[in-house]
Amino acid sequence: MFDRLSAEPIYNTRAVVQRTGVPADTFRAWERRYGVPAPSRTQGNHRLYSERDIALITWLREQTQAGITISQAVALHHTQRLAGSDAAPRPSVPGQDMSRGHAGLARNGDPFHDIQNQLVDALVALDGTTADRVVEEALAMTNVENVCLYILQGALVDIGERWEHGVVGVAMEHYAAAFVQRKFGALFNHSNPHEGRGPIVAACVEGEQHEIGLLLTCLFLSRRGYKILYLGANMPESDLVDTVRRVQPPLAILSATREETARRLVAAIPHLKAAMGPEARWRGLPAIGYGGHIFVAKPELRPNVDGCFLGTDAREAVANVDRIFAGLSV
Repeated sequence: MFDRLSAEPIYNTRAVVQRTGVPADTFRAWERRYGVPAPSRTQGNHRLYSERDIALITWLREQTQAGITISQAVALHHTQRLAGSDAAPRPSVPGQDMSRGHAGLARNGDPFHDIQNQLVDALVALDGTTADRVVEEALAMTNVENVCLYILQGALVDIGERWEHGVVGVAMEHYAAAFVQRKFGALFNHSNPHEGRGPIVAACVEGEQHEIGLLLTCLFLSRRGYKILYLGANMPESDLVDTVRRVQPPLAILSATREETARRLVAAIPHLKAAMGPEARWRGLPAIGYGGHIFVAKPELRPNVDGCFLGTDAREAVANVDRIFAGLSV
C-alpha cells in the first residue's frame, strides 16, 4: 500500500521515533510479533528504516488510535497488499458490510473481523461443527489465501494472545492449533501438490515440531503451480539428505522456530548440497529456502544460513520462490 515510497534504508531508530511519534519499544514489538515493519540491518546489526517503513509505522499508529487492535491493523495492511492496492486503506464505518466481492465481512476497518471472531468463539467453545461451518462459509465468499491468512491464522493468533494473557486455557489453544493445521492440510491435499514446477522438497528440520507455517507456505506454493514433496515436522537429517539424493530437487525449503533447530538447519545445508549429482552441484542446486519464527524474531541469525530467507509470511515466501526459480536453469 506504500509501494510508491522509497524502500532505501537510511533512517536510524531515533529518527523513526521523531518522525512517527511511536516509541521504539512499540514498533520493535510489532516487528517481533507480526514481522512489520521489516527494517534492514547494518554490518553492526543496527536497524535502518526506509520512507516506506516510516509511512507504515505512522499508519499503524493511526489505526490503533482509531480503536483498531494492532493485529487487525496488520491484517488489514496485508489484505491491501494482497489485493494490490497502492493506497492506504481507510477504516470502514462500524457495522457497514462490504460487498461479497471483498469477502462481505467488514467491521472496524478489518474486512475479516466478524468472521474471524465467529471462528475464535467457536474454537474457544471447542465447537468444531460451528468452526467448520464458519470456514466453509468463508471459502464461499473469498479465496483460499484470504481464508488461511486472515481468518484461520488470524484466529489462531488471537487465541494465542488470549492464552498468553491467561484468558483461555492451554487445551483451547491446542484445540485451535490442531483445527487450523487440519484445515491447512485438507486444503493442501486438494491443491494438486503432485504436479507442477519443481519438485520442491519441504521439511521442518530434526527436532522441529511446529509445522503450521511451513504447511501454509506449501499450500500457497502448490496453488501457485509448484510440485511439493512435503515431509512435515521433525525430519531426521539422514532421511532428508536421502530424499534429496533420490529426488534431486532444484529447491529445498527448511523451517525452524527455535535457536536449537536453527543451528540444525544451518548444519544440514552442506549435506543436502553434497547429496546432489555433480552437474546439479555445478549449477548450485539445490537452492535452499528457509524460514520460521526464529529468523523473524532474530534476523541476525540469517547471515549464518547458506540460503534465501523466504520472508515473514506465506505470500512473501511465494514471491521469493518465484524469484529463485526465475534464476535457475531448470
